[in-house]
Amino acid sequence: MTRALPAVLAIIYASASFVPAAAQDNVIAQEGADEQLQDADYTKLIAEYLADERISTELVDHMPRSDTVPSPLEFFGRIPGTPGELTYASDIERYYAELARTSPRVKLINLGISEEGRNLIVLAVADETVMANLDARKADLAALGDPRRTTEEQARAIIQDGKPIYWITSGIHSSETGGPEMLIELAYRLAIEDTPFIDTIRKNVITFITPVVEVDGREKIVDNYYYGKKTGKVRPPNMYWGQYVAHDNNRDGMGQALKLTQHITRGVLDWHPTVFHDLHEARSYLYVSTGTGPYNPSLSPLQTQEWWQIAQVELTEMAKRKVPGVWTYGFYDGWVPNYLFWIANTHNSLGRFYEVEAYGPDLRPAHKVDASQTSREWFRPNPPLPEINWSPRNSVNISQSGLLFALHRVATDRQLYLENYWVKNRQSIDVGRTGETNAWVIPAQQRAPGNVATMLNDLRKQGIEVSRADAAFTAGGIAVAEGDYVIRADQPYRTLANMYFAVQTYLPTNPRPYDDTGWTMQYMRGVRLLPVKDPAVLDERMTLLAADVAPPSGITGEGSVILINHSGDNALISLRFRLEGVQMLAAEAAFDVNGKHYEAGTFILPSADRAEVKSLLTELGLVGEATRSVPKVAMHELIAPRIGYMHSWLYTQDEGWWRIGFDQFDVPYTYFADTVARQGNLREKYDVIVYPNVGGTARDQIIGVPITSGEPIPYRKSELTPNLGVLDSADDIRGGLGADGLAALEQFVRDGGTLIGDGSTVELLASFGSAPGVTVSDPPSTLYTQGAILRGEFADQSSPLAYGYDRKEIPIYFSATPLLVVSDNTRAGGNSYFDPNGPGAGVSQNVTPNIAPATILPFEDSSTESLTEAETALPLQTEGTKQPDAPPTATTVPRPRVVMEFPAKADNILLSGLLSGGEALDGKALVVDVAAGDGHMVLYALKPFWRAQTQGSYFLGFNAILHWNHLDAGKTDERKSEEARPKP
Repeated sequence: MTRALPAVLAIIYASASFVPAAAQDNVIAQEGADEQLQDADYTKLIAEYLADERISTELVDHMPRSDTVPSPLEFFGRIPGTPGELTYASDIERYYAELARTSPRVKLINLGISEEGRNLIVLAVADETVMANLDARKADLAALGDPRRTTEEQARAIIQDGKPIYWITSGIHSSETGGPEMLIELAYRLAIEDTPFIDTIRKNVITFITPVVEVDGREKIVDNYYYGKKTGKVRPPNMYWGQYVAHDNNRDGMGQALKLTQHITRGVLDWHPTVFHDLHEARSYLYVSTGTGPYNPSLSPLQTQEWWQIAQVELTEMAKRKVPGVWTYGFYDGWVPNYLFWIANTHNSLGRFYEVEAYGPDLRPAHKVDASQTSREWFRPNPPLPEINWSPRNSVNISQSGLLFALHRVATDRQLYLENYWVKNRQSIDVGRTGETNAWVIPAQQRAPGNVATMLNDLRKQGIEVSRADAAFTAGGIAVAEGDYVIRADQPYRTLANMYFAVQTYLPTNPRPYDDTGWTMQYMRGVRLLPVKDPAVLDERMTLLAADVAPPSGITGEGSVILINHSGDNALISLRFRLEGVQMLAAEAAFDVNGKHYEAGTFILPSADRAEVKSLLTELGLVGEATRSVPKVAMHELIAPRIGYMHSWLYTQDEGWWRIGFDQFDVPYTYFADTVARQGNLREKYDVIVYPNVGGTARDQIIGVPITSGEPIPYRKSELTPNLGVLDSADDIRGGLGADGLAALEQFVRDGGTLIGDGSTVELLASFGSAPGVTVSDPPSTLYTQGAILRGEFADQSSPLAYGYDRKEIPIYFSATPLLVVSDNTRAGGNSYFDPNGPGAGVSQNVTPNIAPATILPFEDSSTESLTEAETALPLQTEGTKQPDAPPTATTVPRPRVVMEFPAKADNILLSGLLSGGEALDGKALVVDVAAGDGHMVLYALKPFWRAQTQGSYFLGFNAILHWNHLDAGKTDERKSEEARPKP
């Protein structure tokens, strides 16, 4: 289709004026100035607060007046960009409500409620005539979003007259404070300015603005800022944003555990925005997203071309005005779909983001950025300056200018962007019909049907259509049973399904990944999923689900004893805590009753009230079998533990992912800080302490928030800080765990408690000798992996930690550290001279290269029979090496129980994502049970709870809680006698 030259370019070319806005001879914003009075006071403050006149354009160097709609200056008594000031999300919402009340061009919409009860809002701004028909415009976009029910002719008519939605979001990262401030002003400008440039936007685009996505975190950040400003005292770290996580709230796109992600996803499904633009702060001065690649191969090429198409508009327009530091490409990759703006990309909208120089709000004279951002590269011909005076107003000007240019381009080319949206949806359906994969089958009969149902329901909430087979059939070699679940690939959101179900291959020669490299959903969830590569599957009879999947539930059989098989369904953990007063036993081995097989870990309720249990099983989606007697099998009692959940005042993000899993499945706990542990007597209060990853070094965890003066640093609710202290509070958060706290944890274990930890907590316990027999080795430079799905093998399936897992191996999430070394010596690892990953690796000559022999596969000629499995398994002939025993100074200790480990060969480790140099992982422990005194430490090198995506490994953690005082179950006599030896 033909498109008129954008009006903005016509004006610019006609003016032949390419000087900075400071010269005040640009004409775009002056068009219509004679008809609209300017707000002299507001305009004066813009100039006053701008620290460098190069960071401006003619679009934002002024502000018109309105006699009916209050300006930010009138409402707040200040303008966005005022140094030393921030605005609460609740006050931004009040202002937006006033805009909606006073302007027919504005409507305020509530998307939902946050975990702490605050509104997540979106403001719609457009011309009065557009707003009067907002519902009709919404219906138009929905029609373009599903080409199965919209003909080509109907689509062309909508494209001709339709209005795209350009949705701007900000404030998901609470410490990035500038976006919400700028969007106060942008909303007002779009509502009242009457220049042709703005009028073109209003008449052709519906602008959606969500000023603060993480509304709970915004209030805490503003509290914290003003605490420091008004008292002159040291501010506490911003360790809490939302209820669960901080920066990782922008990594919840797949897991969808947070309210903010759920609300935005529903908004995308409801409104079908054409463009979704998320604002951030990290790069100087304005990074416009395209990414270095590799781009996710599930994306349509049209999708990635759009990234560049619109980015070039902003870069070109800002370069014309000589605004420095506007660039693209050299940041981020475009690979993993877990970001907020990828909710748009996976639903065929155009998802993108900005990174803007930090707002402040304090002034930063002579501000410098590192050379990685100021170097002149092919992708950054207009780099940031070596030094600049930076102010909050600089941030407002540069980001608002970029957005206005983007909005204007989408307005002038609205038909192009609407057509692209239609085409992406149509291509998604077409590829599903003719492409490599035509459907995905999830068998209904699986070991953990509740986990299957949870995955399918989570997909449905993201817009994926799920059907059930009406009858058995075979397609593409896959036998489908009646009632099996089928996800057809000929649906608009096939891109999302394909992206989630694909096995990722991230080559190490690619640009460095920005985040996780592997996320294959069925691996992470422990669900069997089968791709069907046969278009005939689409002709089979199946019924689209109209409601969530409900797994089988209830009780069958007769008798007073109820058996509930340990299937690995995560809802099983709820049983112990929801039926608090009911006696429960756990089988320590598999057994058979009435012709049915039950696995180790099966729940045995010898005398429970059937009606009560049945009601709960129905609610949880679990099945029980009644029998007349307790089975004859070794068993132990499941005593519900008192759980203490310990956090650091330094960092709470990763522990938040554990808490999400606990809260979802009704695991109660008492939340307390590491500083409290220093008081000791932990065993009197708790049976289990969960201490997840804190990050940083072991030293950081011991020191915590440093004590640098006699002045305490409080974190609590007060008149000055009404939004702090929601999850935990203290009069002084300094001091960390300290040596006393570490000693208290050790004593807790010796007294019979169970301590559970992962990540840096494992490194802490190993580094200070608290976990005898466990050390952590430094990753060699040859090991290269990041957020990948790797293979974990059970080394001891008789351990209660392995209950519910019937296979020898499972997919696990791992990201480079920690590397656990387990031995029966306090000084593990032997002589480093013989360690191929020791000092000098990659530089000095390796005299033992045959430790990791080359992989040689047999040649299979079609004219000869294939080698037998036994023949192919024959070992290569290599010269072995023998490492000397550990130095004589080492002390023998009981060897920790390794429950899970990496495979012995690096070629068997990677399942999805990136792994190079996997030899460093060969045989390394992943789950270790350390017996100490009368208690245990359960240490994880993997991440059992990660971003609400690893439900398949949740029970590695839940088992430690359920069997906290019987973790020795299943030990061989040899191991028991070994641990009974006198301790040094």
